[in-house]
Amino acid sequence: MEAYDAIIVGGGCAGTTAAFFLKEYRPEMNVLLIDRLDGKNFDLYHRMCGEAVSESAFRELRPLRAEQVVHDINYVEERWPGGVVLGIRHRGYIVDRPRLLRSIQARYLARGGIMENDALLSARRENGRYELECSSGRKVAARSLIGADGFNSRVRRDIFGTTPPEVIWTEQYLVDKQVPEHKIVFIQGERYNGGYRWEFPAGKHARIGFPRGTDVVREDIIERHRRAIPTGSLERIAYGRCYLAGDAAAMPNPLTFGGIRVAMLAGRQAAEAVLWDDPERYERWWRSSMFSHPSFMRAFDHFAGLDDAGYAESSRVFGSGLLPFAFLKAMFRYPQYRDLYMAYVRSAIVGW
Repeated sequence: MEAYDAIIVGGGCAGTTAAFFLKEYRPEMNVLLIDRLDGKNFDLYHRMCGEAVSESAFRELRPLRAEQVVHDINYVEERWPGGVVLGIRHRGYIVDRPRLLRSIQARYLARGGIMENDALLSARRENGRYELECSSGRKVAARSLIGADGFNSRVRRDIFGTTPPEVIWTEQYLVDKQVPEHKIVFIQGERYNGGYRWEFPAGKHARIGFPRGTDVVREDIIERHRRAIPTGSLERIAYGRCYLAGDAAAMPNPLTFGGIRVAMLAGRQAAEAVLWDDPERYERWWRSSMFSHPSFMRAFDHFAGLDDAGYAESSRVFGSGLLPFAFLKAMFRYPQYRDLYMAYVRSAIVGW
């Protein structure tokens, strides 16, 4: 059985970032990154999101930087029932996610990291280390294990024995439609069951998505995507020297569906916990961070119970923009929506 210092399962945003930082901080470390997808399947899977990342994300991920940028975003627009349109200046990017991941993986490989295309069949903790069996028949072991293998994580099932508190199924379409290149648009309403419809630029086209079955697109469809968004957070994301990150840890924001930033940051934090040999460090980071604040899930549940009249009423005070005065006015005028207002302030900070 091959032995490594650390094994990472999943080559997406969380796993690739974890692999990068392990080799960035400790080049001599023997690290294996396993991903079940390669080639076109890898690219297709990782295009199954809006690919929007805030500028703030890359400040937290240095020396990684924004690259493979398709669009510079400087404006977020929200459209509410009742005709309210809320605009916020917010800098970020639409990235080519598959190319971004491959670029980071290339830097990991250049430092001597190992990456294999294989699928995990089982994982177990045995004699103070983690033993993995793959579909190829290969068996590997490591002192530390990072599970970044998506919403249906085998690492989470075998080691933690848990499931995500909430899974939101979404559909997205790459369509033949031109939209403004500098902004992303969210459309709120009763029909989206607590979620929303998004319209993002995608080169010469647009990405339009929403919770599954809640809406339709009328434009010519180029690609169809389906994606499960696990959210609500887990009771534990570290067990022994095993760490869960990204979708495997149900980290995406339930209010905004944002998952790239938190996955990459979790990958970095998990790598640092491995290097410091301190699982509780990782738990402390997650519990104290705004990313895991329970107000997001409460707001999602609250929105899911609103009709369009409730949406219109809660947003009416922001008709002239989300200014401090309007926010304070809303808190006092509509106390029944305070949880929504507070969650929205937090989502503007860490939601994407």
